[in-house]
Amino acid sequence: MADIEDTRAVVDADETFDGAIMPSEQAELGRPVRVRERATVRGSVYGQSVEADPDAHIEASVMASDSVELTGSRVAAEVGCPGRVVAEGAHIGGTVTGKRVRLVDCIVRGNVVGAEVILENCVVLGIVTADRSLTVEDSLCYTVRSQGDTSFDGATLVLPQAIVNGSPTFHSPVSVAGLGELDVPTDDGLPQMDEDDLYERNETTYLTLAPRILDLEQVTDRLEALESAVMDAVDDTSGESDPEAAAGAVLDSLEVEGARPDVLAD
Repeated sequence: MADIEDTRAVVDADETFDGAIMPSEQAELGRPVRVRERATVRGSVYGQSVEADPDAHIEASVMASDSVELTGSRVAAEVGCPGRVVAEGAHIGGTVTGKRVRLVDCIVRGNVVGAEVILENCVVLGIVTADRSLTVEDSLCYTVRSQGDTSFDGATLVLPQAIVNGSPTFHSPVSVAGLGELDVPTDDGLPQMDEDDLYERNETTYLTLAPRILDLEQVTDRLEALESAVMDAVDDTSGESDPEAAAGAVLDSLEVEGARPDVLAD
């Protein structure tokens, strides 16, 4: 049985809580919330801290004042916290926002926004924005906008352009997955970008394939299709589609091959 008190809220394993867990009075603002294994909450969750255990399912958004920790759980909508967001093996159906965000083996059907952002073996269908530092490791995302130190290692972008102000480090080239076959040098079949593809304009540093692309008409048409397909998926907040299925469907529609993180492996 769920234990919903002023000082804490716990949904027990295998239980379904039919409603939201939201504060209704001042005393409840500082309570921690825990959703245990295989439990379901049919509404939004808010707490000072929120933890969701493996196979827990929250059918709306998750918000916290201090921290959010998701382990093998599913959230149907947004995850937001002014502090720390840590998720491993989670499927998130909306945008993730936090000061310090670390996602491992996650699928996000939305943007990721933070001061410090780390992605490891993730798929992010939206834009990853980091104000202070960004690490993208063995992950695929639509594009990135980083204002501080940026590290790429096994990164794949759908859009052939990113903003990387600060100090970008390329442990390996960044692959571009959404343009199809282009007449550009490559080692693995996909176009790639590295430090030679940095371009400065109006005090902004871009990582871009534009100077090396020969068929600009082909690229323009392809980018329009990319923008439409990805943004339609990200903007769909109905919560009816599973993030994993949505991610796979979008990549299939864009014919993105050979660049999927293990989290989407068959």
